[in-house]
Amino acid sequence: MTSLLEPQEGTAALGEPQASLAGPGRGAASSAEPDEGVIVLGDRPLRPADVVAVARGRRVVLGRGAYEQMRASRAALEAVLARGDTVYGLNTGVGALKTEAILADRQAAFQPLLLRAHRVGHGQLAPAEFVRAAMVARAAGLAVGVAGVRPEVADAYCRALDTDVTPRVHLIGSIGQADLSQLAEIGLALIGHGADGEALIARGYTPIELGPREAGAVVNSNAFSVGIACLALERATRAVRALDVSAALSLEALTGNVDAVHPAVAGVRPYTGAHETIVRLRALLAGGALLSGARPPRSLQDPLAFKVVPQTHGAARQALAHCARAVEVELASSGDSPIMLVDEDRAISTGNHDIAPVAIALDYARLGLAQAVTIAGERVQKLLDSAFTGLATGLRADPAAPDDGLAIIANGAASLAGEARLLAQPVTLEQPTSAIAAGIEDRITMAPVAARRLHEMAGLALRLAAVELMCGAQAVDLRGHAGDLGEGTGRAYTATRRSVPFVGAGQAPDGDLDALEDWLTGNAVP
Repeated sequence: MTSLLEPQEGTAALGEPQASLAGPGRGAASSAEPDEGVIVLGDRPLRPADVVAVARGRRVVLGRGAYEQMRASRAALEAVLARGDTVYGLNTGVGALKTEAILADRQAAFQPLLLRAHRVGHGQLAPAEFVRAAMVARAAGLAVGVAGVRPEVADAYCRALDTDVTPRVHLIGSIGQADLSQLAEIGLALIGHGADGEALIARGYTPIELGPREAGAVVNSNAFSVGIACLALERATRAVRALDVSAALSLEALTGNVDAVHPAVAGVRPYTGAHETIVRLRALLAGGALLSGARPPRSLQDPLAFKVVPQTHGAARQALAHCARAVEVELASSGDSPIMLVDEDRAISTGNHDIAPVAIALDYARLGLAQAVTIAGERVQKLLDSAFTGLATGLRADPAAPDDGLAIIANGAASLAGEARLLAQPVTLEQPTSAIAAGIEDRITMAPVAARRLHEMAGLALRLAAVELMCGAQAVDLRGHAGDLGEGTGRAYTATRRSVPFVGAGQAPDGDLDALEDWLTGNAVP
């Protein structure tokens, strides 16, 4: 199963960072070729890997095709407004105030007031990566060209992303029925409001002045949830790969039965995730004495935490792939309401701000990852237990010594696995209130919580993989098998020993798990 999150190279782009459009009051777009690898909104659907790249500094501009589509949509909306049609959020209030008209002379004042009224965030500030991911996701949604806003609004996100200033956004405040609070905080910075707006201006950014409907379009999106979901999926994908590596080294450490990864296992039960996991585990073990049969297994039947790695990691892979597909659809879509039907010369309200497909998929992704995390925690416990390894309890170098060796590592591993499982609990069934907006907004998804929890859970999984590698390397050394490991497991053992030394008699664990976790998070993992 090919990962849906692999970065794609060769993206074409056009335009300059501060003048990527040609429109009223702006110069013509530069004809010079842009920087290599710039992402162009509208040229093709945005992918999760693109969002991750922009969150980490890659440039993005609005494409010519998207500009033209947005301009046509805006012209149609302005005709509707001039005709006097009543359109939700265009010439009426929003939510409970949907019956209150916005008079023409109040439109200019209404836009910033809407943003300020929706700025209701709480708690800690979101990491800059989360905010940048949300900004590019929102710009991509506007670039679809049905929201009825000017292309300059989408371009404002691109221009702000081209600075080193990231608006401060609070993590708590959205119920997953459009991330109103977080997007309002971003929107206020884009119009030059507050300290963040001033900081953008100081970097050469020109604030956007919002016209009718445009403040509503800024906040009426689940871009914060979707942006975090992209980052969480990338981290979770790395976590599953890291758990593959730690599981393979644990098989070496246990001298496990490699029949569990025989190709026939997936052949007679052809789940794509199990097949991919078996291929990967065999590649990690390739060239070693265990997979070749030169070293026979210690047991006819290993504990399930070793035996069912293909099935469990495969289930996690399939859950993450399902979630990635849902996010890809969302990135290529408009969640706006209203939307302009240019061919029909009218605007309609929609329910596309309901992000249930992504929120449910995020719940599923966490449930899938939880299975892989749980058995990783169990493998650590087994490696530290003499009944399963034949080695000293706690993988002590001196079986007769009273030292703990690595025994207490079990506590930390159980804590990591336990907290990860708690984060796996579904959030989409929560219903804290049905009275929002005078009872109109009686539906929530808690999508941002679902995305944040997957991101946090993946971090715990990466840490647990580092703990398992520490235990696996210790057992390998006690057996004297370091010289005949597989190609991938040998690299994992070497990486572990760079920062986590062997714990000898009379010693306590004193390695740098942070460095090992960084290795697992990077691109050098086999």
